[in-house]
This record gives sequence, C-alpha cells and structure tokens, in this order.
Amino acid sequence: MSKEKKPLTAEQALLRMADLCARSEQCPYDIAKKLRAKALSEADIHKVIDELRRRRFIDERRFAASFARDKVRFAGWGRLKIRTALAARRIPQDAVAAAMESIEPADYRDALIRAARAKASALDLKNYDDRARLCRHLLSRGFEPALVTRLMDKIGGL
Repeated sequence: MSKEKKPLTAEQALLRMADLCARSEQCPYDIAKKLRAKALSEADIHKVIDELRRRRFIDERRFAASFARDKVRFAGWGRLKIRTALAARRIPQDAVAAAMESIEPADYRDALIRAARAKASALDLKNYDDRARLCRHLLSRGFEPALVTRLMDKIGGL
C-alpha cells in the first residue's frame, strides 16, 4: 500500500529550501526546479524564491562566484564551460562576469595543467592524433582555445 503524500505548502517549501540554502549555495533556477517537482504552484514558487532572496538565502552573485571557484578547483572546468553552465541556470550576465573575475589565475592554471596531465597519461604525445585528442579534450573541458594552443606549443604542439 502506498500512502498518498500531502501536497507541500508554501510555508513548508520555504522552510525546506531555506534549510537547503543554508547548507549549500543555490540559485533561483535550481530552487524553482525543485519546487516544480514537488508540484508547487508557480505563484507559490515565486513567493518562496522572493522570500529566500529577501532573507539572503539565495544571491545570484554569491552563487555564481562559488560555482565558478568550485568548478575550477574540483571539477577542472574552464571558463567557457562555467559560463555556459551559469547561463543555463539563468544567472544574470553581470553576476557571471563577476564570477569569472573571481577565479584565481593560479587555480585556473593548475586546473588546466591537471586536466592536461590526466588525459596525457593515457596518450602518446609524439603521435599527432593523440596530441589532437588532448587538444579536443581540453577544449571540451571549457578552456579557451588560446590557452590550449599555448599549452600544446609548450609540450610539442600541433
């Protein structure tokens, strides 16, 4: 026997989302997606998000900066992939630009080198096809073509 769940009220949704936001940075798009999955009305979703903003549980600039730093440090993403992911979450362009500037150059360089080393360990970089494979891999990780080209020139280039 399956018990029917009671629909979530706006107040319950606010408490749950505030708890989630207190544990990790969230953006309005992700919160709205979660609330839609809980069958909350669009009006209630807007109320919950507005209240979370008012109480500073969600802040797009803070989310974008945190997201960018984490993706560089832990996932080894480049700026282009981060920009695309933030745009997909409908983060305003000014917040995205600020997030891109908040990325530490040393962290970014380390992420590029880590991604290159990880992929290169399974390749023969004397082989043209393997160098091209490494180049495509780094581009797919979102690193800028100019940086990838410069790195490839240093290691024997294309």
